[in-house]
Amino acid sequence: MLSSFKNFIQENKRAILIVLLLFLIISLSFGLGYLLARETNRAPIIIEKCSSV
Repeated sequence: MLSSFKNFIQENKRAILIVLLLFLIISLSFGLGYLLARETNRAPIIIEKCSSV
């Protein structure tokens, strides 16, 4: 079983590397976007119920 796993990795080394790089880039992009969005503090929207008489 271990040898078949090693063979799979040897045969698909390039594809595995591309998938890992894409995952890393996507994760970094999401993290940076999340951090930048947190820095822009906006005033909260306050909705008050209007009493109509």
